[in-house]
Amino acid sequence: MVKHIVLWKLAPSPDMAERAVAIKENLEALKDKIDVIKDITVGINVNPSDDISDVALVSEFETMADLGEYQNHPAHKAVAAAYVKPYVEERRVCDYEF
Repeated sequence: MVKHIVLWKLAPSPDMAERAVAIKENLEALKDKIDVIKDITVGINVNPSDDISDVALVSEFETMADLGEYQNHPAHKAVAAAYVKPYVEERRVCDYEF
């Protein structure tokens, strides 16, 4: 199994909270569209620290090949292009086997 974790810091904007919710809802909806996703959860930060990420994705896949299929799937690319990439200031990723 592979755990895929992504942390995003959003660019400051008056509608950051709404953007975070849109990211969460649209990424979690991929579970019904991409069958290689074993589990996916998106959390919105509640800690008011300066050294935070605003949104965290934690997902699980059977193999690295399945993770690659998810990352290249048109539905994932569409969500990333519309709801994530335009509003992200920083992105960190960690993938590990368990």
